[in-house]
Amino acid sequence: MIFHILIFSFLLLSHFKTRDRYEKPDLIIDFSVQPIEQTSQSNDKTGSAANVGHSDQLRTNIASNKLSAKPNKSFEDQYDEDIEQAQKLIKEVNNQLTKEIPTIEGLKMPEAPNANPKEIKDKTYTGESNIEYFLQKRYHLKLPVPVYLAEGGGKVRVNIIVDQSGNVIKADPVIESTHTDQILSYAKTAALRTKFNSNPDAPVQQNGYILYNFISQN
Repeated sequence: MIFHILIFSFLLLSHFKTRDRYEKPDLIIDFSVQPIEQTSQSNDKTGSAANVGHSDQLRTNIASNKLSAKPNKSFEDQYDEDIEQAQKLIKEVNNQLTKEIPTIEGLKMPEAPNANPKEIKDKTYTGESNIEYFLQKRYHLKLPVPVYLAEGGGKVRVNIIVDQSGNVIKADPVIESTHTDQILSYAKTAALRTKFNSNPDAPVQQNGYILYNFISQN
């Protein structure tokens, strides 16, 4: 009996020692440090990228400074330039409007029928020949028709001055940018050949106009 008690006591003590061994494992703490070289390489790469970015920004700033360094026109210089261009344009327009339109002496053209004084007195004459005119209390005796002779088309107004005998003593076509030299010459030639009735009660120089509607022959 005592022997068994001793055996049991020995086994019990052995069990407690084994349990303590497994319940209290040793703790291992690792104080290892990363190599300094790797960190240095990383810093070098970061520094290089930063230097590249700084270099690009520096070049951009230099280019921007060069562009901003270009002198801008002052308000006075721009104003003077605009005035000069406007004056040139006005001069060109005036030269165009005041140019002398030649007449064509040998130009043959048909004539519209004589007008009925009762139909056109004190109003604008409109005929089948694509010609209109206005001359207060006057009517035509001779009305040349150039509108079917020209190659180009368009309307040309000719301001006229008529004496008391009915002769057109001056004809000035109103020049527009779409007019050709041909229809301007035809219109002036026809206007100077136009004859109106005499009227001693009319002004010595009576103003009126003739409107030619040229039909393109192209």
